[in-house]
Amino acid sequence: MASTRWTPDQLHEEVTLLGARGLAREELFAGLAERLRRVIDSDATCWHTLDPETRLMTSDAPAELVESGILTPENVTAAGEAIVRSEYLIRDVNSFAQLATRRTPVGILENETRGHPERSARYRDCLAPAGIPHEMRAAFVIRGRVWGAVHMARRTESGPFTEHDAASLARVAGSIASAIRASLRFDAARRVTGTDVPGLVVLDGSNEVEVITPPARELLDAMDTGGDVPSPLLSLAAHLRSHRASALSAKGAVVTAPSAAGWLTLHASLPDPSDRVAIVIERASGSQSAAVRLEAHGATTREREVATLLARGLTNAAIARALVLSLYTVNDHVKSLFEKVGVATQQEFVARIFFDEYLPEVVRGTPLTSRGHFDRAPSG
Repeated sequence: MASTRWTPDQLHEEVTLLGARGLAREELFAGLAERLRRVIDSDATCWHTLDPETRLMTSDAPAELVESGILTPENVTAAGEAIVRSEYLIRDVNSFAQLATRRTPVGILENETRGHPERSARYRDCLAPAGIPHEMRAAFVIRGRVWGAVHMARRTESGPFTEHDAASLARVAGSIASAIRASLRFDAARRVTGTDVPGLVVLDGSNEVEVITPPARELLDAMDTGGDVPSPLLSLAAHLRSHRASALSAKGAVVTAPSAAGWLTLHASLPDPSDRVAIVIERASGSQSAAVRLEAHGATTREREVATLLARGLTNAAIARALVLSLYTVNDHVKSLFEKVGVATQQEFVARIFFDEYLPEVVRGTPLTSRGHFDRAPSG
C-alpha cells in the first residue's frame, strides 16, 4: 500500500503527465498501477489493450498477479485464457466490452451482483479459486473508442472496493485511455517493420533532428515542403513549447497535414523537461478491422458492419438502432453471417472471430499498430 496519499485530482494530473511520455506498454502499466495505489488500494492489477474497433482483447499484462502470488508462472497462461473465454463466450457482468459502452466505464463486481458475486461465472471459475473475491474493473475510452482495460483485485483481508474507489478510477479513465493510445503510437514508431508503421522524429531545442526513423524519413520526403524539417513539424513544435505551462503540454498536440502519400497525422509531445519534442508521423488511413477479415467468409459490406457490432456485444435491436435499419433486416444479416461462418449463436460467432483470429496473436505477443490492431507482417 502506498504511504503518501493523493487526491483524485492529483492522480489525474500525474496520470496525464505519465501518458505524455510515450512509454512502452509494460513501463506505462507499471507506472499507472503505482500511481493508482496512491488513491485506490489493491493487491494486484492486470492490464489489457483492446482493439478500438471491435473491443476485443489484444494483449494482457498480468505481471502483478504473479508477483503478488495470486498466480504462478506455471498457471498464468491458463488463467489468462480462462478470463478471455469468460469475456466473450459467457454472458457475465462487467465485461470490458460492456463497460466501454457506459457513461461511467467502471464496475465493482459485488455491486453489480448485489452482494452475490457467486452469480458471476468469472467469480466462480477464476476469481474465487485464485483467492481474490473483490474485483473492480474499468474500460478506458476516449472519443467513443476503447483502448484498454484494467482488472483490480483485493484479497479477503483487504476488503471490498467502494464507490469512492470507483469514482476515483472513473476520474482518470479518459487520461489512461489517452496514455495507452500514446504508448501504442510511440511503440509502433520505434519499430521499423510491419504493415502500419509510423515514423518518429525527435527535434532538439534548436529544431535540429536528433532522432529519425526510416519510415519518418519516407513520410517527410512525401511532405516535400522544403528544408530539412518541414514547416508543419516546426509549427507544431513551437506551438507545443509555447504552451508548456498549460494542459496541452501534458496531453500533446495532434494535427493533420497533406503530402504526396495522402493526409498524415502528426502527434507531438514533450518527453522530458527540456525543449526536445517527439513527433510521431503516420498515414491517416486505418488498418483492416475484424469486419474486413470476415470478407474471407463471403460477408457483404453491410454484414461486416453488423459483424463488428456483434463482436462488441450489441444485441440485434441495438445494432438496428446504431445502423438505422429495421430489426427484421438486422435479423436477416445476422442469420446470413452465422450461415457463412458456420455458427449458431452470437457467442460462437464472437468466439470464431476472437479465438481464430485474436487469441493466437495475444499468446504470441504480436506487436500492435498505433491504432490498436495487430501489426501482422505482410504475407508472401
